[in-house]
Amino acid sequence: PARSTESSAYFTHCNLQPAHLLLALRSAMGTSFKHKNFISAASFARRLLELPDMSSERNADLRVKATKVLQKSEQMARNEHELNYNESSTFSIDCASFLPIYAGANVVNCSYCGSSYAGTSMKGKVCLTCGLSVVGIQTLGLVSGS
Repeated sequence: PARSTESSAYFTHCNLQPAHLLLALRSAMGTSFKHKNFISAASFARRLLELPDMSSERNADLRVKATKVLQKSEQMARNEHELNYNESSTFSIDCASFLPIYAGANVVNCSYCGSSYAGTSMKGKVCLTCGLSVVGIQTLGLVSGS
């Protein structure tokens, strides 16, 4: 349960369109609440209620649900599972372990797709995301000579 809650929490920090962010927050709120992580569920409910799309009539049911989850979560005010998630810190996701890499940590990137990897364990290996480039090598990009 903790890993699925973490994964849904990480997904809410992706650069998504507002309609898709709404879906991600709804999923994270539901997952957190179901797994009795009430502090996290309250946080996702608050973020969900702050979205501009929530004022529309088509999201009235979701607004009511988020309000109920927020009230119940604030009453319970505890997390059942310890999560490797800090909503206030910026992070990227390690593409090998799918864990957060918080700002300031040692990171190597794929020069082609930009995938991030924590530490140096993937340095010199083929990127797991694109399979096209070696991780940690700096390149200029496509150079065509005449």
